[in-house]
Amino acid sequence: MLTKHERVVLKAVIDGCGEKSSCLVSPSNLLCRIPHGAGISEKRLSEILNCLEYDGYLSVILSDRHGEIVYCITLQQRGKGYKRESLQEKRYVASRVLLAVASAFITFTIGRLLYFLIK
Repeated sequence: MLTKHERVVLKAVIDGCGEKSSCLVSPSNLLCRIPHGAGISEKRLSEILNCLEYDGYLSVILSDRHGEIVYCITLQQRGKGYKRESLQEKRYVASRVLLAVASAFITFTIGRLLYFLIK
């Protein structure tokens, strides 16, 4: 399971790649795509990209373009399927919450019914 910062960075990378499976992006460009509330610095961005690479979501190659560091990011299979995975996770959580609410309602109804029958 990914951390909050890893999810934010992975979404920014996927949005940056668009329909392609790879892209060239500078750290400043990537940080511009990340909401300012996330509080991610360039150093932390590098660590997060390494973690995502280790987990098999993407592969990162550092390059130098006119003295500026550029990431060559290629989405792996898990990175391409991240949107689907996150949608399935949201559905699973929603179904569990719905099941808990239904169970509570049924328990309450049976309790009230027994209360009025015994009283």
